[in-house]
Amino acid sequence: MIEDEINAVFDHSGCTDIEIIWQDRGLHNDPEKLNLAIQDVISKAEHDGADLIMLAFGLCGNGAIGWHTEQAVLAMPRFDDCCNMMLCTGKRQKRNLLEAGNMYLTKGWSKDEGALLSMLGRAQERYGEKRGLKAMKLMFDSYRKVTVINTGCFELAPVEDYAEKCAVLLDLEKCTVPGSNKVLRKLITGEWDEDIIVRKPGEKVIDKDFEFGGEKDQKNGNIWIKGIDVNNKF
Repeated sequence: MIEDEINAVFDHSGCTDIEIIWQDRGLHNDPEKLNLAIQDVISKAEHDGADLIMLAFGLCGNGAIGWHTEQAVLAMPRFDDCCNMMLCTGKRQKRNLLEAGNMYLTKGWSKDEGALLSMLGRAQERYGEKRGLKAMKLMFDSYRKVTVINTGCFELAPVEDYAEKCAVLLDLEKCTVPGSNKVLRKLITGEWDEDIIVRKPGEKVIDKDFEFGGEKDQKNGNIWIKGIDVNNKF
């Protein structure tokens, strides 16, 4: 779902010693399956000798709850989901940056089988063109806008075209807002601050980890998160 944003970090950061293990985009549709699949990946990575595991996921419908390591340090963004994370362009002022009634799109989301046009195609195939469209309009009746998050990591025009088609179908306003991959950059390059959850071996990820502000105190001018000195974590 955030492949473009992650690749952009690697293209510009010079990170060459980090292995990326891509996961099936469909996992985010089933938090329980996501939870089990990623825990398996964590365990295998540790078995293969990893001492630092960075998860480019949010809370994802509580799918992240319980993730843990046995020997490695674990780090991941302190955000409820990927769209919320990509809307963070500067100093974070609150936990949730999403607006109610707003359908958010990036290139990754427009390609997902759970995206609007894919859902519409399946509904029309099952119920017919008119009934399928009616079903989609009822499903998205509470939405007011379709919003493209421009992270600067993908070609914008095709995604805006996709958003325009969605807006016309459902009679919604279409707009584009600035976004970024800065949180992913901080995660991958080690610039950890309160936007990044850090867990020592044996500590499980819990729902309170995602509360805005994180857990930190100042000690000798350094930021500490759950007892780990971020400035000297390696």
